[in-house]
Amino acid sequence: MRLVRLGLLASPLLVAGCGHSDPGTPTLSVTCNGTLSLAGAATVTVMSAPGGNGATLSFPDPVNAGQTGSLPVPAGQACTIAPTLSPPPKPGA
Repeated sequence: MRLVRLGLLASPLLVAGCGHSDPGTPTLSVTCNGTLSLAGAATVTVMSAPGGNGATLSFPDPVNAGQTGSLPVPAGQACTIAPTLSPPPKPGA
């Protein structure tokens, strides 16, 4: 089962969300081994690491505009990429 997860993670994959202008716009979060590793990314690109030694996640840094961040994922580490949606603003707020 881990090989299947790693295979899915290591395959080239682009998960896209839409910009950050609307508070109700979805963003992406990455959870690895049950721990939140990234929150608020507009996109996440998964690239296999050289030699099949895991993968690297690349994303526009949600904190530093104009910069790209990366997150190494060792072989065998289980990670999930999921959309997150901020709640809409309350009326009159």
